[in-house]
Amino acid sequence: MTALPRSPEPVPAFGLRDADLLHALSVPARQGDHPRESRAFVRIDTSLRVYWHTLFDICPGLLDLSGPDGLAIFRPFMAWADEHGLSLNWTSYLWVDAWLARSPFRDRVTADLRLSLMGASAARWATGDRSEAGGIVLAATGLPELVCGWKTRRIDAGRRVEVIDLEEPLPDPPPPFGFFTLPGDALDGDFPGWTAIPR
Repeated sequence: MTALPRSPEPVPAFGLRDADLLHALSVPARQGDHPRESRAFVRIDTSLRVYWHTLFDICPGLLDLSGPDGLAIFRPFMAWADEHGLSLNWTSYLWVDAWLARSPFRDRVTADLRLSLMGASAARWATGDRSEAGGIVLAATGLPELVCGWKTRRIDAGRRVEVIDLEEPLPDPPPPFGFFTLPGDALDGDFPGWTAIPR
């Protein structure tokens, strides 16, 4: 018996589905592909606002560089992240730092801003990682300090993020960042070596 040909999935009368917009939800330039009054434009805008707030609410020092709307950083960074296939997970703040080092803002980036971006990444890792690891240690090219993020172990406690300056520095991490995880909630034991941050 011959199978009947499948009819194509109907396109909703009101336009594209969210699944059709998946790639565009983190790419500001794709918003311009749709009329401002369209559902697609509004859906992409809503998604981009989440990324914007995740970046600038956590690291408001970036607004001192870019101006109050943040778009001089946000739009080019998001395009760069898309071009390089970067995941916008706990590493996204580290990739912002890497982009800033190549951007017109590079001469205005302070060590404090870099540490705040690293701290944001460590905190996001500590709240989102589901492995058995208890902590993460981050190091950046050009910064002597380490940033550590520790998961909470009690229901009434929060995650901890701290900056540590070791008396005896560890070997340089791979550029732009290196990390390693720890089983417990203290920086002790042998140095396991750096892992490059994932894309």
